[in-house]
Amino acid sequence: MTTKKLITLAAAAAVLGGLAYISSNSKKLKTPSQVGKPVLKALDLSEVQRIEVSDNGQKSLILAGTDAGWAVVSLFNYPADITKIREHLFALRDLKIGQVATGKALGDALVVDLQSASGKSLATLRLGDKHWREATGQMAMYGGGAYPDGRYVATESDAVYLVAETLDAFDGDPKRWVDTQLTSISAAHVVTAEYTVGGETLMLEKKDGAWTLEGLGEQEELDTSKMFGIDSALGFLHFSAIADPALTDDELGMTTGTVYKVTLQSGESYTATIGSAVGADRYFRISADFTPIANDVETMGDTAHLQQAQQDLHNKLRTAAVEAFNAKAANWTYLIPSHSTNNMSKRRADIVKAKEAPQPEEE
Repeated sequence: MTTKKLITLAAAAAVLGGLAYISSNSKKLKTPSQVGKPVLKALDLSEVQRIEVSDNGQKSLILAGTDAGWAVVSLFNYPADITKIREHLFALRDLKIGQVATGKALGDALVVDLQSASGKSLATLRLGDKHWREATGQMAMYGGGAYPDGRYVATESDAVYLVAETLDAFDGDPKRWVDTQLTSISAAHVVTAEYTVGGETLMLEKKDGAWTLEGLGEQEELDTSKMFGIDSALGFLHFSAIADPALTDDELGMTTGTVYKVTLQSGESYTATIGSAVGADRYFRISADFTPIANDVETMGDTAHLQQAQQDLHNKLRTAAVEAFNAKAANWTYLIPSHSTNNMSKRRADIVKAKEAPQPEEE
């Protein structure tokens, strides 16, 4: 082959390569990547007043905004946690396309429908299966298995995307949208504990940090090994489920249930009623009360007015706290773990023992 032909072929190859490069870049400019773009476009969260999740046409989760705030309709209209409502809605609004799953089909997907107050659909998102990643490094070394690190989703179009969020809250469990903690009463603030079990009433009072019981015989004493947890029974108490409001007190076992009441230093009191057992749980109700404390102005001296103002403020704050607690918790019957009720069901025989005879002194 002559030098002239080689030069001609090289020039032709260069031209073709240039045309291919230009063509490739032209296509890239015309079809920009979708990665990093929002999955739900132009979603105004302020308009969202209802969330419906459907599984094979059956509504598995419904939440609705009301005049009193958000409620979980599928949990007997129990109040939703507004913090969790915002968190999960923000997760949908900020959902970004991580990968276009070409050829992926969602199959039987969950359908999340965000609606306005009038019931108009504002956005719809279909949720497919989760994407799992195999454990590596130290996680795999210590026995860690695969874990979910994303989920396949789609909008009204047929395009399927992989996103970095798992969106577990939309899988149908209504408890993911509520605050399951009922009480968080510090044991240090409890001054009395009263039990009514099977018609027997037991009244304990804390003096100088130690429990006392009136009516102890000369040969009786409190069994300190059995007193642990009496004042912390209502600390960090969580519920497992909400009972059907249609159930009667007889069906719940409340008419013959155990009553546990504690009084705090601040004057508040909390009364819990424990009903029948259901599997590993028991029915449970709780309410709060507060009796305003009145000062004797005549014995206060020169600072009487200041002390009275402080006491009035205390009474006002405690009254408001009790009203807020009752508005949230007192109108419901809960299911709580049975082991959580052990320290609320004490009898006299459980905590009183015979005094041990003194040991003779050694000669």
